[in-house]
Amino acid sequence: MNEKIIIIGAGAAGIGAGLQLKALGVPFIILEASDRIGGRAHTDNTSLSSKWDKGCSWFHCADINPLVGWADKLGTSYDKQDRSKNALYWSESRWLNPTESSSLNLNINKRFQEIYVAAKIGNDISISDIPINNSFDAAVAEELVKLMCSEETHVTSAVGYGDYNDTGVNWMVTSGYGDLISRMAADAPIRINTKVSAISYQKGGVRVETSSGQLNARAIIVTTSTNVLRSGQISLPAGPAQQILELMEDVPCGTYEKIAIEFEHYPLNTANNEAIWIQSYSDSNPTYFQIPPQKQPMLIAHVAGEQARELVEIGSQGMADFAIQKLTSVFGSNINKIISGTATTSWQSDPLIMGGYSYTRAGAGQNRRKMIELDTGEIVFAGEAFSLPWYGTAHGAYQSGKDAASQLLESFDL
Repeated sequence: MNEKIIIIGAGAAGIGAGLQLKALGVPFIILEASDRIGGRAHTDNTSLSSKWDKGCSWFHCADINPLVGWADKLGTSYDKQDRSKNALYWSESRWLNPTESSSLNLNINKRFQEIYVAAKIGNDISISDIPINNSFDAAVAEELVKLMCSEETHVTSAVGYGDYNDTGVNWMVTSGYGDLISRMAADAPIRINTKVSAISYQKGGVRVETSSGQLNARAIIVTTSTNVLRSGQISLPAGPAQQILELMEDVPCGTYEKIAIEFEHYPLNTANNEAIWIQSYSDSNPTYFQIPPQKQPMLIAHVAGEQARELVEIGSQGMADFAIQKLTSVFGSNINKIISGTATTSWQSDPLIMGGYSYTRAGAGQNRRKMIELDTGEIVFAGEAFSLPWYGTAHGAYQSGKDAASQLLESFDL
């Protein structure tokens, strides 16, 4: 069977590419190895009484985010009030007062400014090499940076981080980010449960080996995560595609996991607050608990880097116990009486994802730029890892897919 364009992966990048090709009247097909659409945008409708986003959940850079228009078109709801600065902070044995919280937020902003300054002057050092003190404010700031990178700051490049163009506007998607991506793909030709094992060149285009047989096309857009490509699950031909893999060795996906705890009622007043930060002991990392807008009360712990990998190793119950222990340190053991359910993610152990989102390693801060600039002919790559200003985001992946589709049309007679 021949198709004009084959797209590998039905996440935001693959859907973005498909929608662009559809708008331009170019035949295509999307191959998805899993049994669902959305990739790292996944709204879980079954594990708890309220649905929740296991993956992306905010419109980052919402004032210029191209997916906001799709949300408006499809009736997706989102909270236009940015509550990202409205957090409650617990340090060891007490809540910070409003003045202390305001000062902490200023110190968080200062930390990010320091990273961007280092990036601007070209210091390809790790983020942790930028000096920081031992205060609670600094610990929260560093944990937040780790979440933004989905990896430990001592291995993450300040230069690479500085490529992200953050407008500072973040809106929570309240009806499900994963649901939005799936609805965008409603009319797209997608084959689920179709795993690609090899891509090769042939006369007049490319050949793709799949679990359902062989397909031929004029060109292909690959949107799988960098960790999946690095794992060798898809064999790529010699040439520029292999050069991409070499550069990708220093643009891996880190680890980012979530632990959702559902309650009969909240253990505190959460009005207008976006999160709770808990540091149980002075030597422990602060833990971020998101307060999502579900009808049923819920707190979602976010963990990244080495701690996330360790939690995934001990399994879902161990992950839930970790989050509950943190909450117990603040609210006491009686909190167990109002917990009505728990659910966790496992992105790191999912063989079709294998991590959170991409970061560049210290010393290789230019690799993302090089990946994007490299001409790979009929085999084009897209995804959040190929979005310079918006890496690590669903809208970055979506725009990367659109750009890849347009690039193919400019390069070949399609």
